[in-house]
Amino acid sequence: MRGMDDAFAHQVELVHFPANVQISRHPLGADFLLRAEGKGTGAELLLTQGAMKMYGEGPSTSMALTVLKEVAQRGLPPRAADGTFERLVFPGD
Repeated sequence: MRGMDDAFAHQVELVHFPANVQISRHPLGADFLLRAEGKGTGAELLLTQGAMKMYGEGPSTSMALTVLKEVAQRGLPPRAADGTFERLVFPGD
């Protein structure tokens, strides 16, 4: 799992993503871009500093991973022709 510290990797393990889905976390300033990626598919969710302050870093990360898991279980959208992924909205944003 790319872009993960031990605590984040543990949270990802607890969510039980489908086996063919890879999860990564990418810092964007004070925010984090969480990505669920399959073969030619994927989705991203921006976890903002504001959400982490409001809900706490652990709970907000868990909620964001749950949103990504739900999308992964339904089937991740195809990667766009320009290589980008569909951007999801974090609950409460």
